[in-house]
Amino acid sequence: MTHTTSHHIHIAAILTCFNRREKTLSCLRHLYHALSQDDTTALTVYLTDDGCTDGTAEAVRNQFPDKDIHILQGTGSLYWAGGMIFAWKEALKQRDAYDFYLLLNDDSFVKDNVFKELYAAHAFSLQTYGMAGIYSGVTCDPNDESLITYGGGVYENASRSKIRELKPTGQPQMVDKTNANILLVSRQVVDSVGIFYDGYIHSGPDFDYSLVVRKAGFPALITANVCGTCEFDHTSDADICEKLRHMTLKERIAYLDNPLHREHDYLVFVKRHNPKKYPVTWMLHKIRRYCPSIYLFINRRRGLY
Repeated sequence: MTHTTSHHIHIAAILTCFNRREKTLSCLRHLYHALSQDDTTALTVYLTDDGCTDGTAEAVRNQFPDKDIHILQGTGSLYWAGGMIFAWKEALKQRDAYDFYLLLNDDSFVKDNVFKELYAAHAFSLQTYGMAGIYSGVTCDPNDESLITYGGGVYENASRSKIRELKPTGQPQMVDKTNANILLVSRQVVDSVGIFYDGYIHSGPDFDYSLVVRKAGFPALITANVCGTCEFDHTSDADICEKLRHMTLKERIAYLDNPLHREHDYLVFVKRHNPKKYPVTWMLHKIRRYCPSIYLFINRRRGLY
């Protein structure tokens, strides 16, 4: 796909939000500032407002009255996966209009080089692999550019139980796993494999999607350089387990049944991508729910913690 300044690249940006008004506004401000540095790109934003009670939608309308933003009203229980799928499906109604889809977390703030880096990854993919792919923009900690927070990683072992996160090297790199904090998806990939799998509630569809994309033969790359900031906010399984040990059974069940804490989504992921491990994983999660101390002991013996 060759573009010049006279031929705009058309991108649909996909976001979902829930009661993070200031972060959502800051995310969009950074996005539009980066866009102002790039005269090749036309952008349409699809934003799911999943029942915000803090006035996010109204604030977005007021702050960006001249921008092409479609605010979609969610059910209030879509969570991240559902909210992104909801917005993406709306963008697909105009699928002939877009060359790419830019998936963006509202707590990820792009740098001015974001389009340059993502397009460079696309050019690298075409030149190296002869096809378009998906491109994850590497993010760093807001206060420390040397601390990489999101981007992508590769499996470290044949059993695919460990992922090694990659650091940018100045050249795009192939990965097994991508995060969708900043993820550019080419139209060719969407036409071939579709969008996120809708069995997830909150977390996991971005990792799942990169595996589906790779299995279909398309490249999944991280950008050559950092092109955004995002604070790392994921809690390790070991830390969650320590927290569970100090809860009552009722508290543990409530915690683990909350979509934000990913038990359901992790089991969906294992069933889809490592089905032979699903029975053992299911049993281990039952042990974690009812006897977290034993679960900790088992995983320490397995060398996972």
